[in-house]
Amino acid sequence: MIKAILLLVGEEGAEAFSSVGASAATAVREAFAGVAGYIQTRAIEAQPGDAAPAYRGFAELWFPPAAGAWRELGDGESLRPLLAEGVSIAGLVLGLERTVMRLPEHAHGVGIKGVFPFHRKPGMGVEDFQAHWWHRHGPIAARTDDALAYYQCHPLQLPEAPVQSAFDGVTEIYWRNAEDAIAAMGSRQMVEDQATDARNFVDTDSVQLVLAEEEVVIAP
Repeated sequence: MIKAILLLVGEEGAEAFSSVGASAATAVREAFAGVAGYIQTRAIEAQPGDAAPAYRGFAELWFPPAAGAWRELGDGESLRPLLAEGVSIAGLVLGLERTVMRLPEHAHGVGIKGVFPFHRKPGMGVEDFQAHWWHRHGPIAARTDDALAYYQCHPLQLPEAPVQSAFDGVTEIYWRNAEDAIAAMGSRQMVEDQATDARNFVDTDSVQLVLAEEEVVIAP
């Protein structure tokens, strides 16, 4: 599936979306006839180290690879009516979503997810970066403590992509609750195993993090 992730910014504590439920579903379907899924993701108050989240939330859309609807997304401004006042789109990542690990009990809209946008290591080519992330780092990160699922979004490298992706990749890891998420991020597995390998392909200074909850508007 092709996935679009709109990165939303606004005042701390502000609501990210103005439209929810059926009204949001109707608006998305009217904008994109070929949409296959839409989730509104909101940052939660609990963040590692009590830091303010990098983003207020994310508008996430899925499209069948053969459908042309994703090409109509542009810079995402067509979704502005769904956003709360004072919230703006800081960037967009448009890519192929890849499932690295998913336990049977995982379901969208349940639990907490960590969203990690980042850039590749300076001087590293896109193909080498994506290959390392998928083939070498993926199996390491799939062992994240108490994780229910782990996804990678690899930006499209196509001339017809409507905009340049704001990041070279986005990782999403799901846990049952915020306590499990924060504990996992302080674990040896993430601090040593994952962090050591990340230095081989990631610009570690570029990594952002948001712990968030999902509202499933159209199930992908």
